[in-house]
Amino acid sequence: MTDDSSAPDRQRHETLEADQVSDWLSRHPDFFEGREALLASMQISHPQTGGAVSLVERLIATLRARTEQAEGQRQAILNAARQFDQQAGAMRALTLSLLQADSPDALVQTLTAELNERFNVHHLALWRQLPPGEWIQPPTYRLDDDTDQWLAARSHSASLDSADATRLLPGAPLHQGGRCSISRLALGERHGYLVLACRGETALPWIMEADNMAYLGEVMARLLLRTAS
Repeated sequence: MTDDSSAPDRQRHETLEADQVSDWLSRHPDFFEGREALLASMQISHPQTGGAVSLVERLIATLRARTEQAEGQRQAILNAARQFDQQAGAMRALTLSLLQADSPDALVQTLTAELNERFNVHHLALWRQLPPGEWIQPPTYRLDDDTDQWLAARSHSASLDSADATRLLPGAPLHQGGRCSISRLALGERHGYLVLACRGETALPWIMEADNMAYLGEVMARLLLRTAS
């Protein structure tokens, strides 16, 4: 005679947890071979609609979603690479144009025109320490001690109120303020600052980002020293 008193214990013992089933199937990937009817009878929820679908349909939906995600990532990488190429090309063209300048004034005027045309940056100031009597014209300005200290205390990228804009970029129509990027120039025994600015609080043009400003500052410093000699 069978003792049924142990049946509930046996039922509890035979109940498998989901992780156990998953672990067992991962160690027996051939379990469903020859059991196609079992596969066809299995019903699970659809990831979008929530309705019951077959395992095969669910796998197809999952693979399709992964494919779409991978395609989106691939497209994002392609777009980033394309944007990088465009920016590198624009910076190369700017550098080549600057190399043609034969004087500090021509260099700054070329930079102003190129920034306006290629990068949509319309406000520029070049502050330089200059020997007494050297003639300059905007957007180049003589760097005195007070302005030097004021510029040195500012971060690379900063907001401008109307008073700051008037001091930093004389004559620029920034009465409502804006944003500026500053790069310090090493000019032999002297130094200077290149300041680019845009109106409002919108995102900075990419050339005004820190790395690009550092590169542009290095190019300008070298060319200023070359053309001044």
